[in-house]
Amino acid sequence: MSTAVAPGTRTGRINGRQTFGRAIAAEWVKLRTLASTWITSVIAVGLAVLIGAGLSIASSDNEELLADQAPALMVVGITFGQIAMAVLGALIVTGEYSSGQIRSSLAAVPHRWRLFWAKSLSIALWSFLAGAFSVLLTWVISAPFMGDKAPSFGDARVWGLVWGSGLGFATISLMALGLGFFMRSTAGATTVVLTLLFVIDIPLQIAGSQWHWAEVLSHHTPLVTSPALADPFNIARRYSEGAPTHTMAIVTFVIWAVVPLLAGWITFSKRDA
Repeated sequence: MSTAVAPGTRTGRINGRQTFGRAIAAEWVKLRTLASTWITSVIAVGLAVLIGAGLSIASSDNEELLADQAPALMVVGITFGQIAMAVLGALIVTGEYSSGQIRSSLAAVPHRWRLFWAKSLSIALWSFLAGAFSVLLTWVISAPFMGDKAPSFGDARVWGLVWGSGLGFATISLMALGLGFFMRSTAGATTVVLTLLFVIDIPLQIAGSQWHWAEVLSHHTPLVTSPALADPFNIARRYSEGAPTHTMAIVTFVIWAVVPLLAGWITFSKRDA
């Protein structure tokens, strides 16, 4: 026997259903309302701008250098800004595990693939915007000091730097996010990213003097391939004899992020919260 419900009475039923789009919207709201997001983003942009603009301004009297390397100087600080974005990429995952909020997230989004990729897309977009903004702000600050040697705002290479730096920030944050899901430790995930960015290149270069395979690997580390994203128009750049082409460097750097991202996805899909 059915029970009549008076007009205007709330039945407690929620209209609508959970979708991937709504999962992305929810993760975007969580991301931009966290204080840690803004703190790490300001640090990332600050490092990139201070170093890039600082070197550009310091070189303002060297016309020969600016004539050839003015755009490249603007993105010198991008690698250092990526460190802070790595912390953010790991923190949006490990923070939920440490606080227990991951259970609430899974209750709201039972399909784990939706939650994982919603987080991934949200942090990738946020990081891309931070990286792109870093280059634009660097140009605004340093251009008046470089005078007529400053690259034009409409220069295709400048916009290549904007696009490439955004991709570099996004790729590093995705690498850290994948490691965050895999390790569930902010310190662990960040340490691995820093090792890949700055440390692993040293022993490989040393070993490269003895073994050819180590020399080949040293040409494909994130420290070597990361600038290929930040400066995509500098195709002729070579770090040493036998270094990868511009396209290969980009592919290799993306792979460095895809592998931990897939590892994190598989782990998150199989392991209890």
